Amino acid sequence: MSDSPDSRPGSRGLIVRRVVLAVALAALAVAAVMALTGTLGGGDYGGGRLPEPSGLAAGSAPSVYWTHNDSGDGPTIYAVTVDGRLLGAFRLLGADAKDWEAIASDGAGRLYVGDIGNNANARRDLTVYRIAEPSVSPDAQTIVEGEVPVERAIRFHYPEQTAFPPRARNFDAEALFWDARARALYLLTKHRGDMATVLYRFDDLESTASTPLSARGRFVVGGDPDNYGGMVTGAELSPDGRFLAVLTYHALFIFERPAEGDDWLGELRNRIDFDQSATIQAEAVAWHDGAVVFTNEQGGVFRIDDPLTPREGDFP
Repeated sequence: MSDSPDSRPGSRGLIVRRVVLAVALAALAVAAVMALTGTLGGGDYGGGRLPEPSGLAAGSAPSVYWTHNDSGDGPTIYAVTVDGRLLGAFRLLGADAKDWEAIASDGAGRLYVGDIGNNANARRDLTVYRIAEPSVSPDAQTIVEGEVPVERAIRFHYPEQTAFPPRARNFDAEALFWDARARALYLLTKHRGDMATVLYRFDDLESTASTPLSARGRFVVGGDPDNYGGMVTGAELSPDGRFLAVLTYHALFIFERPAEGDDWLGELRNRIDFDQSATIQAEAVAWHDGAVVFTNEQGGVFRIDDPLTPREGDFP
């Protein structure tokens, strides 16, 4: 019968040294990730006013990004720098904030804020709020506070949904993006009934009644079903309109602009898988100087410098 590890002479000191070494290596790994990705500690993002950052969109002004909290904050959007320094906070007049999940910019002075979260798939009041983009400078030394009225409440529904809730919960969403060439707003669904996402287009941005979305494409994102696989959480077009970044909890997907039509999910250019123990709950994505930047709900900021190039192993 062999001795147990802690009964052997000198083994206790060896175990302590191993524990110390493991802790040190873990700290070095965390530091390496932070250096590589520009991660900020949880709670630092937005100066503590964004404990659960959810959406992300590049604004019209260079180096200004727009975001918001996931829930419990009221109808407020925040201007931040790419690394999360708070520049401004603006309350939307005439908006509710039941489950804000996404924000998009048309690059021409308007923002689209998505009250589109539908975890239980039972909502009948899904809405995107269009507002004029507030003016904020990335060099501002003081935080700008203000209010902005809603220009239009764009109410919508999924024409395929006939039960509230349905048997398969595939009518949630956390991703919006704007295509400037098509002058169109798009939405990607977040599924719990399968491992796919459906691309929808808003065909009417002016109606005051709830209008049906039109399906344009479908893509199986895959992932581990026991570790939040199959769930799209963000999307944004590159500034030149050539590539669509689609974020999930487990990977980043880059799609090329379709040669014809608007099925943005038809031409996959690259896939970058994540080490989910590092990226945790990835929630929102944007482009910055040719790189892709994404945030997680814990306040981390991650940067992938060459998102079009295949890489070995999981990011980071």
